[in-house]
Amino acid sequence: MQRAKKSFGQNWLVDETAVHKLVDSVELQKGERVLEIGPGTGVITKALIETGAEVTSVEFDHELIQPLHQEFGDQIHLIEGDALALLPDQYPISPYKLVSSIPYNITSDILKTFLTTSNPPVTMCLVVQKEVAERICAKPPQMSLLAVVCQLYAKCEYMHTIKAGAFRPIPKVDSAVVKLMRYPNGHPDLGPLGTEQVIRIAKLGFSSKRKQLQKNLASLPLDKRPSDLKKMFEDIGLSPDVRAENLTVDEWIKLVGKMREV
Repeated sequence: MQRAKKSFGQNWLVDETAVHKLVDSVELQKGERVLEIGPGTGVITKALIETGAEVTSVEFDHELIQPLHQEFGDQIHLIEGDALALLPDQYPISPYKLVSSIPYNITSDILKTFLTTSNPPVTMCLVVQKEVAERICAKPPQMSLLAVVCQLYAKCEYMHTIKAGAFRPIPKVDSAVVKLMRYPNGHPDLGPLGTEQVIRIAKLGFSSKRKQLQKNLASLPLDKRPSDLKKMFEDIGLSPDVRAENLTVDEWIKLVGKMREV
């Protein structure tokens, strides 16, 4: 087996039970298309092929390309390169799903890229740090900007925990599989609002964690904020002293919609 490179953030999932639970989470049917980011030594790739799916794998590490070619040949479409630098037309033809045990240090970039691309996967199943999976799927009073963004784009589900010992080399923390099922036409409660409109206000709301949401929003330019934030909060059923981490995604949408009306 190839030696994992610390500089690439490589921790390969090698436990077969954990690999098959990950692949089962994707719910692939024969003939469906799946994009795998970072096949590494091909353990997850092999399990994906066994589902009968059409597999496209993107590997950044040049030293892994030849071994992957030798093992899988034309069973997969193998791309050498940076998954974050691919153009949307290099992804599999839509609809497709995405699965990856990704380096922890590019988790945020992978989420941003594939949630906002013009050719998004219908489902993503990602192995991430357990703490990050919990943050993505959080509910009040544990909401964060990451949770709001992910839950605006997709239905997010914490699937299961993967203990550190399932990887080689063994990381210092446990991991988890998080499943994001993207809304095909935006969050069902958005109405005329755009996702980015809500995210802009949420960013401001989380800008100072110790402050009440009303005080964070008070920094908006005068022409873009209601004259009486307290009354507006009361009108939509929010406490005047509520903090950003206490709002659900539906309440963020309702709040931004009300602000737009003013």
